[in-house]
Amino acid sequence: MRLAFLLIALAAPAGAACRGETLFSCEIGSKQLEVCLSGQSVSYRFGPPGRPEMDLTTPLSQTAYQPWPGVGRAIWEAVSFTNRGTTYEVWSSFDRLDPDARPEGGVNVMNGDALAAQLTCRPGSMRAGLDLLYEAKEAIGQCWNRERQAWTAPPCAP
Repeated sequence: MRLAFLLIALAAPAGAACRGETLFSCEIGSKQLEVCLSGQSVSYRFGPPGRPEMDLTTPLSQTAYQPWPGVGRAIWEAVSFTNRGTTYEVWSSFDRLDPDARPEGGVNVMNGDALAAQLTCRPGSMRAGLDLLYEAKEAIGQCWNRERQAWTAPPCAP
């Protein structure tokens, strides 16, 4: 079940500069984190608003997107970008059983298997729609295999 509407925060960070559709954005300190979908590419941008210090782009077909598995208290999803052995995992989460819950998100920075940094979005600054990656990957012919927890090429298993 797609429950993206629960993950959309009311406020969006000022100065959003995605080229294409903003799938995720928030403020972390004085910097802005964005994930953007533009045609057949997905981008990770981080840095001062309008002047990212890091801008990584991956073909949609190779984008590492982990959709919510449909179980558990929290609705969550993540998308990862790798650059020279460092992985930037952007995540969003929402506690569906807490009536007062607010969407949360951030980025985990991994060097290999070691967590190098864990940055959290400023409360109220997050706007998320990472689930749009699910539809975009399906539109290019990829299928989510729940058993293997991986994207595969057709034919899709029922």
